[in-house]
Amino acid sequence: MVDWFLVDQTIAQLGFYLTTTSQLVLIFLTIFYVRKDLGAYKRLIVLFAAMGIAFASIEFVMYPVLHSFNAGYVFYTTNRPLNVSNETLTVLLAVYTALYSITISLLAVQFVYRYIAVFHSEGLRFFKGWYFLLTIVYSYWFGFEWALGLYKLDEADEYAIEYMRQELMDVYQVNISQVPCVINLIYQNLPNSTDTFIRWRCVMCTLNMTFIMIVQYGVMIFCGSHLYFEMEEKLKMVSDQERKLHKQIFKTLMLQITTPTIVLFSPIIYIISVPFFNIEVSVPTGVFLSVFTLYPALDAFIIMYVITDYRKAILKILRRSGSGSVTHPTRYTTSRTDT
Repeated sequence: MVDWFLVDQTIAQLGFYLTTTSQLVLIFLTIFYVRKDLGAYKRLIVLFAAMGIAFASIEFVMYPVLHSFNAGYVFYTTNRPLNVSNETLTVLLAVYTALYSITISLLAVQFVYRYIAVFHSEGLRFFKGWYFLLTIVYSYWFGFEWALGLYKLDEADEYAIEYMRQELMDVYQVNISQVPCVINLIYQNLPNSTDTFIRWRCVMCTLNMTFIMIVQYGVMIFCGSHLYFEMEEKLKMVSDQERKLHKQIFKTLMLQITTPTIVLFSPIIYIISVPFFNIEVSVPTGVFLSVFTLYPALDAFIIMYVITDYRKAILKILRRSGSGSVTHPTRYTTSRTDT
């Protein structure tokens, strides 16, 4: 029998090491080596990288487990860092989901930035100075909304605990009464009856998650489609250097649509929609959570591969390291246009 907790833990550890390493390298290169004028996009890269590290770190510390069973799913952890209470750990589970929501929201903001840079460059002022706080407020609001919805609307009650009790014992050998958890259960049987009723607070939690994903994915599709169909004509009016940079970042964004669609959005859509069908299913969907922490690493690799400045910086560092000379940050020739 497969030890799914061990599988989740192994993937989470891999995600932590890959993400922290790649994102720290990305932050280092962005701050000290990549001197081409990327404008506020550099701050977006650093902010997204920092959130990726936080996301992978909390996964590494808590090892949360997600399991789908029939009309619901349970989200719990058996780890107890610093011997904190179950209530504190339940809050941390909600914080973990907030980091997921912040991650997809920051992705949407990157698309908005690139769309404005190409079509409405005067609007770039909203990404400069204290206006950059708007980006933080936007992404953190959706993180707060997701976490609060999960924490309050999926609060485990007696019926939900009993519904999941035997399943968790059979699959993970875990006593659900002893671990911090939240449970989304769409249907509930009436006592001494075959009739069921809908648990509307759990439905509201699912609708809240769906709304947030639709907003972020919708923003990415809207901005991405306009960039795809109209960017070539618009870039005829800028310099060759700016045109090349815009195209590199656009290629990065296109990969940032495809990859999160597979890694971030599709698994969540499956997890939250299956309970509505109320079919017999027992799936250790926790492996999806572990894979989430791999996305920031994939994103870092995409940026460092596609954008020329990062490749040049890495090659320069490797050449200097190989020759034994001391590496110093190098300022590349820059364009003064905020891209």
